[in-house]
Amino acid sequence: MSIRIKQIIKSVNSILLIISCLLVIGISYAQKPIGRFQTDSIELGRPIDYALSYHHNPSAEVFFPDTTYNFYPFEIIRKNIFQTSTTNGVSIDSVIYTLVTFEITKNQKLGLPIYVLSKRDCTMVYSLTDSVFLKEMIKTSVDSLQLKTDTKLLLLSQQVNYPKIMTYILGILGVVLIIYALFGRFIRKQYTLFLFSRRHVDFLANYKKFTRSTLDDVTIGKALVLWKKHLEWLEKRPYTSYTTKEIVSRLPSARLEDALREVDSAIYGGILSTQMPSAMNILLDKATELYKNRREELAASL
Repeated sequence: MSIRIKQIIKSVNSILLIISCLLVIGISYAQKPIGRFQTDSIELGRPIDYALSYHHNPSAEVFFPDTTYNFYPFEIIRKNIFQTSTTNGVSIDSVIYTLVTFEITKNQKLGLPIYVLSKRDCTMVYSLTDSVFLKEMIKTSVDSLQLKTDTKLLLLSQQVNYPKIMTYILGILGVVLIIYALFGRFIRKQYTLFLFSRRHVDFLANYKKFTRSTLDDVTIGKALVLWKKHLEWLEKRPYTSYTTKEIVSRLPSARLEDALREVDSAIYGGILSTQMPSAMNILLDKATELYKNRREELAASL
């Protein structure tokens, strides 16, 4: 009986030993991830490295947080993944995250999870929280600072606001196109009539220069040529090559015929009568009459 009891005790001891070994192995495989800042202090806006490692069974699949994870109060800049290392049946995975903070909290903490994938589910295991202290770059209170009341102005070079200029140009072009679409025909008509009138005004100014000066055969000859050229433009006929008879035949008028004969007598015969100023005015009146007729015809055709 004592032998049997000894055998039972021995079996129980063996079972307890096996359970203890399994517990030790399980504990070694189920330990928490290790997360540590590489320095104990941080400056606002300056990068800092945070190392996260995990010891696990080589057969297990583990995942570390990626860049989409919320690292608040930090923001991730990049991450550096190290290749899995296995020693004595234990695998180690590690990642170094480069973080930055813009929070002004003096003591900032961070703990990250590891995702362990199994056949049934995915287990999330958090590392112990590690903290880092924010360095104060300005130790003097702003209220105690002595501000300068008089400083030299720094001249800045003017910069051209090209987008604003382009907006104005496009706006002006748009307004012009709208106006042209609505009043384009009217504008073209008025512009054509303006050019037509302008040429007649120039003729009047030049012609009157001759008539106001001393009337001799040379001056009267130049005035007659100018008059014929103007009629040639108005009538679209070769008046500069017409004789007095041909002009009267084209423009029948007793007053005009008498005026042209006076002009011919002065140019070709050297006879200057007292009726010469009146004759020059008759030629001018005829040119003005033809201009008005042609302007009415032009306005009606536009």
